[in-house]
Amino acid sequence: MIPRPRATIILIGTLLIPASHGYSHEITLFSGWTNPGELNLENVRTGLKGSGIYGARFETDFVPIIGLEHTFGYSPNFVRPEGASFIAGERARGIIYNTNIILNAPVGRAIPYVTAGLGLVSSDRAFSAPLVPFLSTGNFGTHFAVNYGGGIKMVRLAGPLGLRFDVRGYSLPDVFGGSLNFFEVSGGVQFTIGGHRR
Repeated sequence: MIPRPRATIILIGTLLIPASHGYSHEITLFSGWTNPGELNLENVRTGLKGSGIYGARFETDFVPIIGLEHTFGYSPNFVRPEGASFIAGERARGIIYNTNIILNAPVGRAIPYVTAGLGLVSSDRAFSAPLVPFLSTGNFGTHFAVNYGGGIKMVRLAGPLGLRFDVRGYSLPDVFGGSLNFFEVSGGVQFTIGGHRR
């Protein structure tokens, strides 16, 4: 495990060194909502409720139209099952991490984009089979995820400050032997560091 001081230095270097070479960095603090579909538990389809999500995105643009982005997201009550498939009053955290390629289409200060990448989705949510309360299914755990989507960035509206709106889908191929898909809609404040002004 990397000690915190060293990890902080690595993060700062990752942000500042490319900026000194003319690359731009964009940091977005966002909040939004996830809308999951259904999950197959013990061959029974279980409906899932949506949940809030909060986080940050870190993007480095190596050329004006291509960048690399990392997302860290947190949900205080992730993939909430409906009905008898969860403990009443239970809350479970969800953490999302992904790394994406992002393709920008600059049009002045408005930048539509598309993005796709890979990552992990983790939760300490405990599930049991619906309608069979004595049969334990287990914890959600950590799963590989593919994500894809797009949105629009409005950069440098007031100095380095701008806005960003994002819609993306996630696909987790192996959750209790089935697949889980969900959508995320978010908006946030963006800070642009370095690079050439558009």
